[in-house]
Amino acid sequence: MAEAAVSFVGERLADILEEIDFHTDVRKHVERLQEELVRMRCFLKDAEAKQDDDERVRNWVSDIRNVAYDAEDLIDKFLLRMESLKKNNFFKRSASVFKEWKYRSNIANELLQIRGRIVNISASRETYGIRNIGEGISTARERLRKLRRSSPRGEEKDIVGLDEDIDKLVKQLVKTDDQWHAISIVGMGGIGKTTLAKKVYNHGDIQACFRSRAWVYVSQEFSSKDLLEAIIKQVGSPRRKLESLGEEELEGILFEHLRKKRYLVVLDDVWSIEAWNSIAKAFPDRSNGSRVMLTTRNKGIALKADAQSIPYHLHFLSEEDGWMLFCKKAFIHNNDSYGSPQLEETGKEIVAKCAGLPLAIIVVGGLLSTKKNLGEWKRVLSNMHSLFARDADGVSAILALSYNDLPYYLKSCFLHLGQFPEDRLIPSHKLFRLWIAEGLIPQQGERMEDVAEDYLNELIERNMVQVAKWSVNDRVKQCRLHDLLRDLSLSKAKAESFHEIQGCQNLQPSAKSRRHAIYSTFQWPQCKYSNPQLRSLLFFRVDHNQSQVNYYINDPYKMEVSDLDYIGKSFKLLRILELDGIPCSKVSSIIGVLIHLKYLGLKETNLQELSPSISSLRNLQTLDVAANLHLKIIPNVIWKLIKLRHLYMCGHKYGGPLRVDTLLHLQVLSEINVEKWMQNNPAKLTSLRKLGIRGNFSLKATEIFNSILALVQLQSLYLRAEDADFPPLTQLSALQNLIKLHIRGTVRKLPSSHEFPPNLTQLTLEHTHLKQDSVRVIENLPRLLILRLKAHSYDGQKMTISVNGFPQLEFLEFHSLECLEELNLEEGAVLRLRSFRIINCANLKMLPEGMKSLGALRELDIEEMPKAFVDRFRGEDFYKVQHVPSILFV
Repeated sequence: MAEAAVSFVGERLADILEEIDFHTDVRKHVERLQEELVRMRCFLKDAEAKQDDDERVRNWVSDIRNVAYDAEDLIDKFLLRMESLKKNNFFKRSASVFKEWKYRSNIANELLQIRGRIVNISASRETYGIRNIGEGISTARERLRKLRRSSPRGEEKDIVGLDEDIDKLVKQLVKTDDQWHAISIVGMGGIGKTTLAKKVYNHGDIQACFRSRAWVYVSQEFSSKDLLEAIIKQVGSPRRKLESLGEEELEGILFEHLRKKRYLVVLDDVWSIEAWNSIAKAFPDRSNGSRVMLTTRNKGIALKADAQSIPYHLHFLSEEDGWMLFCKKAFIHNNDSYGSPQLEETGKEIVAKCAGLPLAIIVVGGLLSTKKNLGEWKRVLSNMHSLFARDADGVSAILALSYNDLPYYLKSCFLHLGQFPEDRLIPSHKLFRLWIAEGLIPQQGERMEDVAEDYLNELIERNMVQVAKWSVNDRVKQCRLHDLLRDLSLSKAKAESFHEIQGCQNLQPSAKSRRHAIYSTFQWPQCKYSNPQLRSLLFFRVDHNQSQVNYYINDPYKMEVSDLDYIGKSFKLLRILELDGIPCSKVSSIIGVLIHLKYLGLKETNLQELSPSISSLRNLQTLDVAANLHLKIIPNVIWKLIKLRHLYMCGHKYGGPLRVDTLLHLQVLSEINVEKWMQNNPAKLTSLRKLGIRGNFSLKATEIFNSILALVQLQSLYLRAEDADFPPLTQLSALQNLIKLHIRGTVRKLPSSHEFPPNLTQLTLEHTHLKQDSVRVIENLPRLLILRLKAHSYDGQKMTISVNGFPQLEFLEFHSLECLEELNLEEGAVLRLRSFRIINCANLKMLPEGMKSLGALRELDIEEMPKAFVDRFRGEDFYKVQHVPSILFV
């Protein structure tokens, strides 16, 4: 994490050189400081790997992190002072010239001092035995590697919940397909990948099918030569001394041994694609059904080893299986008795805290096998995290291997996730905006939002983050942290002073921490504190049962104007302020002093007044004031926020003009009233990719649609008609890059299918009041993959999808179609449909007969439907959908 801090400060120094016209001597100090930081990073990776073993190294890394933070503070305070000088009136400007000279002189001296500290810290590394990257291995990791070294012998007896997995993998390995494959078992650390691989490796069918078998343990610190030697010794009887041979010779010998055999080689605990690539050439592909099986925490490695094989994901234990495994370990001497109902109740709470992770259940079960007193079990329940952390070779250490293997930029992102409340579903796009504002995403040509998405996907591939909800086009919509990985994130964040969480205990946070997450259970207004170095302040509501309608009235967590004033005065270096869901009716002028602010989240806060002083927030990237129905006026100063990337509003028509056409970096604008939109020159919004407009489109229809056509990058468009029906929408056909279109409001007649945007893949209709003739139009859209028909979008009692209708459609949703009574699917309709969702269609009597022909259908969701429909579905109509693998009733 010190590596991340050093890297970030290096980037900030580059920014300040561009922003400030320094004198030559000051510029040289900044450039030399940059060079020292680059040199420092050369040693940090080795040092961070060794800091768990050696307190001196830990202190050395801490010194680096502190000096990097001090350099960051120095830069930000200097910029704050320079900004304050710009606000002086004419009579103070002469004095400002002297102050500016003084500030520049001070920063030159302070930069020189920081550079001296870095030189001294760097020189001291040899005292601590810190070498360059790639040299040496920490003793803690070496000890853990030896303990984890696997072999196919010594199978675990108490195995629960793997029978189906064993059966599936054995069938996959012995199937008659002669093509060579590398099959991977993928999952989080401690989930049982090695246990499953052992059971499969020793299965009778596997032994009969593969006469030549080998098992090797790879690990993070692998040796290609050792791996090759180990495999050769298991599959053949080498006549030469292997120890004296080089890797190429060993590779050749193994290749010859395996060339005429049907073999199975297990590579257990693979951490890098380099490990696979170093020995992959030794496995001949003779089309004789040979297999290699890998276990890995990283899905990316599995896909690179064999892109044709789908990785086998090992899932968490169910509540029932988790309890069964726990009983086998905790009641080893008396498996049929829990001792008491209270003991069983506490045991089930303990198992729930393990969240389905077998390793955690086994460890805590073994610990409790010698404890039969209810009080002892209660103590374990209350202190599970510390118990796991205390064992140097236990659950936390094994999970920490995954954290230690992360590159520094992913470590920061993983630690950042720990700020969200336990079990909170985290919207991915909000997460991306926060990461960008934090400076965790580099500006290197590629769009930062895309890089952030890549980072999240990599954390998911490494099984550090779980997907909570996929979008219908297979992108991550929401994510979450497993409880034990969140515990790991919090412990690492505390050690690194990365962030602190204020929850139930009203304790003063550390002044070292630069990020604070405040939960609504913490009495923040009564426990205010000062931390001039604070960069991020996230407020979270955690009282999920509170009524949305009533919580604005006498809300205990309400943010008064004085509270926001305190934030402005006490945390002047703040970059992120998130108040989503925390009532605060007014944002006063003090917000303007937070010139470093990059993210201001005021969504659903009952905001009624926004100060024009937000015009001073020149670094702001995200402004979110959506879902504030009483915010009638947004001051016409948004145009000054030239770095703004994401702007979320309510689309009210009240107030005066709202200029936004100066925002060259703006990518999301949602929603803006059509009258205010027409006061801008959209052609200047060259980065805009997502737009939401609401209002009366009929008054100047041609001009409005022409203004939208000027957006050359537009990919997503939301149109909401108010006070009048939509005019003809034929002009939208010129939007070549548009892929998502959401229309809300009455449409008298849809354009013909060739008059829609040519590359449209997603269409949502709402309150459009369409009839059957409109279905004939949209069913011929050539690239349409996703269709949502929401409330009042369709007024017909009967809907028919024609022969070969919707040739590409994969997702279909009917939501609150009150008039619909009958659905018919003609021969060849929606043949590619994978997911069908029917929600609250109260008058729909039954599923169509044509459902039988939908061979591609994998998911069918039935939500909030009448009992008569559900009973018929489960009874006489079930033959229509019996081929669908996943059917969900809600």
